Amino acid sequence: MELKIFDRITNRMVQFFGKFDVNLRYDSVGSDYSFEILFDPTSADHKILCAPARYNLAKVEHNGERLLTGFILGQNFQDQPVPVLNKFVGYSVPGVLERSDIPISSYPLQSDGLTLRQIATKLVTPFQITIDIDDDISDQMDIVYPKTTAEASQKVAEYLQQLCAQRNIILSHTASGHLLFTRAKADLKPIYHFEEGEPTTSITMNFNGDGMHNQITVIKQADKDGGNAGQSTVYNPYVPVDTTAFRPKVIIQNSGTDNDTLKCAQHELATELKNIVLTISTDRWIINGQVIKPNQVISVTSPKCYLYKKTNFFIESVNLSGSPTETTAVLTCVPVEVYNGQVPVNIFE
Repeated sequence: MELKIFDRITNRMVQFFGKFDVNLRYDSVGSDYSFEILFDPTSADHKILCAPARYNLAKVEHNGERLLTGFILGQNFQDQPVPVLNKFVGYSVPGVLERSDIPISSYPLQSDGLTLRQIATKLVTPFQITIDIDDDISDQMDIVYPKTTAEASQKVAEYLQQLCAQRNIILSHTASGHLLFTRAKADLKPIYHFEEGEPTTSITMNFNGDGMHNQITVIKQADKDGGNAGQSTVYNPYVPVDTTAFRPKVIIQNSGTDNDTLKCAQHELATELKNIVLTISTDRWIINGQVIKPNQVISVTSPKCYLYKKTNFFIESVNLSGSPTETTAVLTCVPVEVYNGQVPVNIFE
């Protein structure tokens, strides 16, 4: 792992660091990281690199491939009889949108006749964050919302994610620290097949049925400006249809049009499928010559985890950790239907 820190004047390479963790996330505006180094208070370079409240920019790379760009936000210093490593933490540049309310300069909170592209630009411009938009959703970014209103205390990312959900758009980030509007590549071929008995690899399956509903209904009420009412219902194949497991969910759509109610319901169903989590821990960071990253697909066969047949999963996040003596990759995966927009099929049947 290589770490470069930019102090707004010079790019400096950090060497001789100990433990390193980077958590790459797909369905999030930011990934986070931490590293440990031995701080030398007499070093002029370290006085700049390690300074609190400086918000230096870190660029995390591996074999020349950029994994993350983000600010250093926290430092832990210690004065001990024996020298100890000091921990530094941070997250991707757009991560600030998860912690920040909508700025006053972006008011009014109500947007009439604006597109998602226009609303996003208005909200993130004060943060000096670059927006990237994938070509295959560019047309969705330019559809007008007749009227939409944010809450006064709502975080920027939360509001944008709320709008994205109605268009089946994912709000993410790039390795260069840009805010990304995208759709998942969950229909790709698996990059690797994991199965029982592989040395240095463990597989865990967790199913949380309490977080699921057998039917999800989205309702949009007619508004005074002439917008039509709408209603759509979708069904979750992981919840039995018999009445003993009757678990309905009703959502009120507060922006968009009646044409968006089905997309809203489908998005909510896809979100509920995140209650199926496959976790794989392995000692390899590299598969097919590339660092394992989110937005890729793997396949798994593991009867002990109730996966009797070869099943595809989408990599939602990856934790890469390392030290001078070992490396570990932990993949957190969900069913591919969480992201590919297809009707889910019960993988346990």
